[in-house]
Amino acid sequence: MKMTKKQNVVYSILFVIVVILGTCSITVFSRNVKQSYALSLEINSVSNVNAADIVAIRASSSNAIRGYYIGTTDDIRNATFYLTSSNNYKVSLLNGTYYFWVKDASGATAKYGRTITISNSCTSNYQNNVKGSGNSKHCYFTSDGKYLEETKSEELVRCANGYTRDVSKTSVVQDTCSNLSASSIKNMGLSKKVCYKVWSYACVPTGNTSSSGNSSSNSNRSALSVVSATTSNDWTNSNKEITVTSQKGSSNIAGYYISTNSSKPNANSGWQASSSTTWTTSQGAGTYYIWVKDAAGNISSNYKSVTISKIETTKPHVNSVIPSSANKTITINASDDGGSGIAGYYISNENNAPSLSSSWNNSNENTYTINKDPGTYYVWVKDAAGNISDSKSVVMASASSTDNNMLSSLTIKGIEISPAFDANTFEYEAISNVSKISVDATLQDSNASFEKKYGPRTVNLKSGVNNVVIKIKSALGSVKEYKIKVTYNGKSSTKTSARLKSLKLNSGNLTFDPDITEYRMYVPKSLENLEVSAVAEDSNADVKIDQPETLEVGDNKVTITVTSTDGTSKVYTLNIIKKTTEEISTNNYLESLSITGYDIKFEREVLNYAIKLGNKTYINVNAVAEDSNAEVTIDSTKYLTKDSIVKVMVRAEDGSARIYKIAMNKKGSKVLLIILIILGVLVGLLLIAYIILRILGYSVYVNFGAIKDFFINLFRKNKD
Repeated sequence: MKMTKKQNVVYSILFVIVVILGTCSITVFSRNVKQSYALSLEINSVSNVNAADIVAIRASSSNAIRGYYIGTTDDIRNATFYLTSSNNYKVSLLNGTYYFWVKDASGATAKYGRTITISNSCTSNYQNNVKGSGNSKHCYFTSDGKYLEETKSEELVRCANGYTRDVSKTSVVQDTCSNLSASSIKNMGLSKKVCYKVWSYACVPTGNTSSSGNSSSNSNRSALSVVSATTSNDWTNSNKEITVTSQKGSSNIAGYYISTNSSKPNANSGWQASSSTTWTTSQGAGTYYIWVKDAAGNISSNYKSVTISKIETTKPHVNSVIPSSANKTITINASDDGGSGIAGYYISNENNAPSLSSSWNNSNENTYTINKDPGTYYVWVKDAAGNISDSKSVVMASASSTDNNMLSSLTIKGIEISPAFDANTFEYEAISNVSKISVDATLQDSNASFEKKYGPRTVNLKSGVNNVVIKIKSALGSVKEYKIKVTYNGKSSTKTSARLKSLKLNSGNLTFDPDITEYRMYVPKSLENLEVSAVAEDSNADVKIDQPETLEVGDNKVTITVTSTDGTSKVYTLNIIKKTTEEISTNNYLESLSITGYDIKFEREVLNYAIKLGNKTYINVNAVAEDSNAEVTIDSTKYLTKDSIVKVMVRAEDGSARIYKIAMNKKGSKVLLIILIILGVLVGLLLIAYIILRILGYSVYVNFGAIKDFFINLFRKNKD
């Protein structure tokens, strides 16, 4: 049927409406997702509460709050981080403009921060060239309920030339700090608190001060001076001490100031409290400038400078250790890159690193020749600064020893090698029909030896070419190797592996998993030596343990390297933290476990949970340990399926672990929902079409009877 012009217009309008509706739907959806993300983490408000210096911060997040950044510029890189899990946090601040950001437990930071200007907190009244009397206000910033060292009114008020402070008229007339106790601050949840004291002062003409007190003035500065500053000229590998002697004026010494530049300090920054005229400080390499101040606030008119040098922290090197069997001597050649020079050597038949208190042979030579009997020795050198080198080993043979590192025979049980064995032939080939072979070899010189793991042995073959190597070390220390290329065309019955089967320590309760390669655990202060036992899954794999001789307080690192017979390596790392106490926590419980968008009803004793994943492929898991020193590890929460299990491991300080599991139960298809959406769209389009047709003048009738008959006939059984 040919459509009229009016019908063409109607159908065109309907088509455009459908396209617009589809495009708009996609656009709205995209915008809603972006807005939802922006609102998931933000600071809702910052405001003054309770007191002028106290700022209340209120934040919201779909994840746990980690803390807040507070800075004096709009650059978060210059801000101070305050660690707290509260979304309602209070902090005390001095006058100024501050910028705020919030950070959640995942490490995300809110895109937009907040700002506030504090103008009625507290401002100190610093005054210069004062004549007469009055009061001055000084603000204090307390921390953990303890007040910072008070700056006396002498630091706030400086008398004019010709005037002197009358100390008998200096006193505290108002004190808000005494009303603050440690408990009140902690109960308010504040990290800091501002308070102030009001001091009285009187600057009178010089000579008119009260006899009841000691007077001071700017004119007395000349009597206040730094007499000397000295330091050692010896080499060291640590900071050096500077000994300073000063001369006081009419008032006692109150502190000293040390800086790397010669600019004169003011009375309010960087001073170290000291009432002595002679004192010692410790500093690193560099040139330092020292001033003193007295109790009246006067600063010395001069400074003394001192230059610290001869500090070296680099290790010297043992370049070579050369044995001479004929002369029964060992020659040691060493060098020092730091400049202090070699100061001695240490030699032992055990590979235990010496300390500076060990029995060193002290000498400043770079080359030493010593007499030694046959045996294996380990050599160290030290420099004048006290640094000790790494060791170097040497084998000292007897005079009758030879440099023979040859074989007298080489065989594979049941298998012929080609060519036939000859001591001067070092490469062979063989073909094996079995996956396990036995290699045998004998030495020409009984004083020679096989290198570890390269002597006669049983070898598991993999399919293809296998290189079997025999290494021989002569009595004089030279090494030679014989190589057999063994081809095995069958399928090897032995699977190579670079994994550990077990890992045990002599302290703690380490929960080991072969698939987890990094661990952290704490050990008590009394534990000096850590014994590590590691067994590989493959008995032929090589296991190498690298660990410190003794445990130091703080961080200690242990690495276990497993190398399979095919050369594959796997490294396990133990981060051992030695505490300053004997108390090691065994708490491996979670305090909270939640999944964004799911209610799992967490209980600390319940280890298994299940959720209906739906059509998602990822989840957001939030887990917090009861013990702040416990380590929480969460499996990957991406690319999940209905068979996925997400593990949350809590490892206590002692190494024991507890695993919480979250199983995924993926929903089926949303066919019904899709059908309903399509039907809804069709009904909407019909409604729009109805409105348009009525506007265009068409009469629209709905034959409900025909619709009823249609559905009756649709589901009626065929009676024929």
